[in-house]
Amino acid sequence: MKKIVIFLGLCLMAFSTFGQGRYDSLWSNAAVEQRIQQGIEKNRKGDATILITTKNGKLPKNAKIEVQQLTHDFQFGSNIFMLNGYQKPKQNKRYEDVFKSLFNTACVPFYWKTLEPEEGKLRYVAGSKEIYRRPPPDVVLDFCEKNSITPKGHTLVWDNVTHANPEWMPKDTAIMQQKINQRISQLGKRYGDRVKTWDVVNELLSYHATAIQMPDNYGLKAFQQFSKSFPKTTRGFINETTSVWTNYHREYSPYNLLIENTQLKGAKIDGIGLQFHFFSEPLHYDVVAGKSITPQTVFDVLDLYGKYKLPIHISEITIPTLPNNETGLQNQAKMTRNFYRIWFSHEAVEAIVWWNVSDGTAVAGEDKWRGGFLNEDLSPKPSYHALNDLINKEWKTTFTKTIDSNNVTFRGFYGEYLVKITVGKKLVETKFLVKKGQKNELSIEI
Repeated sequence: MKKIVIFLGLCLMAFSTFGQGRYDSLWSNAAVEQRIQQGIEKNRKGDATILITTKNGKLPKNAKIEVQQLTHDFQFGSNIFMLNGYQKPKQNKRYEDVFKSLFNTACVPFYWKTLEPEEGKLRYVAGSKEIYRRPPPDVVLDFCEKNSITPKGHTLVWDNVTHANPEWMPKDTAIMQQKINQRISQLGKRYGDRVKTWDVVNELLSYHATAIQMPDNYGLKAFQQFSKSFPKTTRGFINETTSVWTNYHREYSPYNLLIENTQLKGAKIDGIGLQFHFFSEPLHYDVVAGKSITPQTVFDVLDLYGKYKLPIHISEITIPTLPNNETGLQNQAKMTRNFYRIWFSHEAVEAIVWWNVSDGTAVAGEDKWRGGFLNEDLSPKPSYHALNDLINKEWKTTFTKTIDSNNVTFRGFYGEYLVKITVGKKLVETKFLVKKGQKNELSIEI
């Protein structure tokens, strides 16, 4: 028996090594890497010029310029469900610090079941009854506004009873539709100007064992009610599960047909959400082995939905730590880096939203995947370092040089910059935006 176990273990190791080799070869393919690099250069960076003037028209000697990128225009985010959700103040402080250091976008929980657990009693404000992973929206939005984080509301309509529909929901679909319209109208009045992007409908194509009978065309009706209830400048997204990557049939992909059909019936869809949860061991190991969701698949799916000329959000990301050992940790980090780079490179993608920040803070069905980039004690995993290296190092433009010309030109990632010019003991500094589609020029007198 011992020999059989050893033999099976060696076979598994051999299979894993073979699978990893295939995965690595796909992602290191020269054509794939070229498209990623060219996409990042073309879609995420722009040319900028800093014009330096002096009163006498002459540049002083030994003047130095430091250019430091402060923020990204691109939206890097996560759900923010654990804001103030830990037992110890130092844990909550750690969560906030990590969130602010990585992300400029937050997915805010507006699940009906926990926002209105009792009909007519809404948990909007600080001091509302505590519910795990469901901080009151006003508290979250105060945090976001204080820290220049863009909020995204999730979600207005979803047929999932476990997480979305309240227990008091009437079974009569006509009355149910009235309640849905009322909910959308209420949230539009309260938050339409404060939250400018929403997931209007969630997972229309997915079967949920706990789902209830919803009104006919409830997805279409949700978008129609959204258009009536929210300001025209507030955007409504459609959002779908990871099946969008695995059930791809070009123009006949179910999600593509759903979007086309909903638009043809008159819905105004402002953006497209593509989830990325590996809630399946076979799927996870197929990806690790290079058999599923390959780089070509990612390009194909993004190209398909990019044709709508609508912003795409990689809306919910769970990359597991499987197996739960050093190999699993390194696999998670490797996939995080690879997928983030390909998503970031694509012109249609506006935002990438991780799901659970730390392990042990999800619902029961999600916790087992250990899909956080922090451990339960909020210490960093290799995937955290992969994210931090991309967001705060590789994709930020910073340089210092001696000024030898009145024109300092550079190509940098879109966002806000701090420009400092030092001449001896004199320091001149100002902030500067590098934006897509505009002439990025700053004039400074020293």
